[in-house]
Amino acid sequence: MSTQFPGTHSVQIYERDADLVTSVGGMLASSLSFGDSTLVVATREHRELIARELENLGIDVQACAQERRYVALDAAEVMSSVMREGRPERELFDTNFGSVLKEVRQHARNRNRGLTVYGECVALLWNEGRKQAALTLEEFWQEVFREDRTFHLHCAYPSSVFSDSSEIRRVHDLHTHRFHSSAQEQSVA
Repeated sequence: MSTQFPGTHSVQIYERDADLVTSVGGMLASSLSFGDSTLVVATREHRELIARELENLGIDVQACAQERRYVALDAAEVMSSVMREGRPERELFDTNFGSVLKEVRQHARNRNRGLTVYGECVALLWNEGRKQAALTLEEFWQEVFREDRTFHLHCAYPSSVFSDSSEIRRVHDLHTHRFHSSAQEQSVA
């Protein structure tokens, strides 16, 4: 999926890493093929798997990285850069992460300066039991979309972090599109 106008804030609930990597890889490959820039904010393992998937899909990840159209960052490091006293802080989010978004977007090769972002910070927070912090970070993203609806942000959560369907619904409510990697979650949506 290339960057859409208006923007998209999608979420994927997945059971298997392989399903996540396949869908995220396809989404990012499409964006890069259209000349968009992409930003991956994920665990080391997922960054490596996604890069491998992109290569399998015919994307020269190294060339895109050299062009600064493909940037991969560590989710825990990014998360810590937007937190103060264990909670996301909007000023830090805007200062530390907002500048990254602008920088990556400037390297897009298309006239729309398309940008696709894949992020796992919220899932890390949720997995640590810091659910309200994850929801606050999701709300920050909603505010970004109210201001600039011209990019695609895709979040992902492993299904194992949710204790019940009401938690999944809370997360769904903060996104414009929902993707599921298993039949079990489809019945919950």
